[in-house]
Amino acid sequence: MSTNTQYGRSVDPEELLLRTDWSSVEHCCPNVAPATPVILRQLLDNDPGKQGAALRDLHQAVTHQGTFYSATAPAVSFVAAILGHPRTLSKVTDQSSWEAANFGAEPRFLLRVGLLNWLGSTAWGADEESPDGYEADIEAFRTLRPTLYDAIQPFLTDDEPEIRHAALAAVLPMLAAPELAHQAECLRDAVWALAADSAPYRQRAIDTLASWGEDITPFQQYRRTPDDVRAHAEGFADDPPF
Repeated sequence: MSTNTQYGRSVDPEELLLRTDWSSVEHCCPNVAPATPVILRQLLDNDPGKQGAALRDLHQAVTHQGTFYSATAPAVSFVAAILGHPRTLSKVTDQSSWEAANFGAEPRFLLRVGLLNWLGSTAWGADEESPDGYEADIEAFRTLRPTLYDAIQPFLTDDEPEIRHAALAAVLPMLAAPELAHQAECLRDAVWALAADSAPYRQRAIDTLASWGEDITPFQQYRRTPDDVRAHAEGFADDPPF
């Protein structure tokens, strides 16, 4: 994996991986899913098929059904650090071949968008009243929120609307961290605009405005749809055994 520089930061993915003793952390289903560093390396593979499979495995193994594991926080740090890597602009699908054959192929999307969605979904999960997982693993993620915000912040003004919207939806739950609460005011107009937009992030924007005490009456006609905040990456690279 090559080093890349973007937004003023130099990123060496392999060096990032070496910062963690992956033998000492765990994710879900280790006898089925690839090891965490294998998943992370494949996110930057030059084969979009392998990248999409890695994104799917990221969801299923590292944050399976919204659960926090000891591998979650270090994997999150890696993903945040590679967001600007050119290979995250690959068009991928997180569908397995079985899903595509039985339910129809879904449109491909930018891997960067999928990674932002994963970071956002993980952050929303950490804000739940009783997140799944050991408290130490949940807290390890929560302490990363300021760093994650800094990593995602440059994409809030990205030229690509899909990236821009995914970045905004990803940082909203991170504002629950006391040290980030002051960022809400500068994002208020963007959140209102997102709430008035179409799925998949509208409901998250509306919920955020409601938590801020804003009048969300203009959005009462909206109802959650299957497309609202769809979590990319379901299933393993092959059909899951459960």
